[in-house]
Amino acid sequence: MSIPLIVAAHQPNFIPYLGFFDKMKKSNIFVIRDEVLFVKNEFQNRNLIRVNSYDNLYSPTSKWLTVPVDHPYDYIKYVTIKKDVTRHNKLWHLHMLHEIEASYANAPFFSTYFPEIKKIFDNTDDLLITLNMKIINFLKSVFKIKTEIILASTLNLKPLHYQKSDATEDLVSICQKLEAEVYLSGIGGKGYLEYNQFKHAKIAVQFQNFNHPYYQQNYPGFLPNMSAIDALFCLGKLPVII
Repeated sequence: MSIPLIVAAHQPNFIPYLGFFDKMKKSNIFVIRDEVLFVKNEFQNRNLIRVNSYDNLYSPTSKWLTVPVDHPYDYIKYVTIKKDVTRHNKLWHLHMLHEIEASYANAPFFSTYFPEIKKIFDNTDDLLITLNMKIINFLKSVFKIKTEIILASTLNLKPLHYQKSDATEDLVSICQKLEAEVYLSGIGGKGYLEYNQFKHAKIAVQFQNFNHPYYQQNYPGFLPNMSAIDALFCLGKLPVII
């Protein structure tokens, strides 16, 4: 009996959280949805890291890291970085690296992995997708995930024309292009997927069962759903996810 081909899909988030990589690991092909519209105040250009709380050392605290962008109403693959933006008298990426270092410099695996992350930030081009994919591929490699990654923009899907598309139709089309037998959805898909379209295309739908793992973070207490660099610097690997 052959093993069914499982396809999952996700927007190219900035330094994604562990659930992103859990979904990737559970699929055979992971499709990066770079052909959809960028959404402000989501995770395509920002994410959270743990920081120390100066008011209460035992109160878990987080901070947003945000990449400044142009063209926020365009498709993700066209969104550019505002590379000349400064924060606290530093170019945005230097300030962001400073924030990461300030939060994790004494973490067990910081010195092992920070140089490569710094290299990525120092050498990125103008496109947000390029920065995000460099980070995603770096973390995929460190976490020893073998799943194939494909950009949706390379699949010759029908143009979206800046309008709200039929989410299920788009996903079914992606699965058909890749000859998938199973589509692995995030739990949020239960609220919008039209199962009959998958059934008609003879594609089974499964939902990701992601239970965020607990591990020793760099500060007292625990906050789930931080960027995966939190686990990287604290553990040096992808934690066991049940």
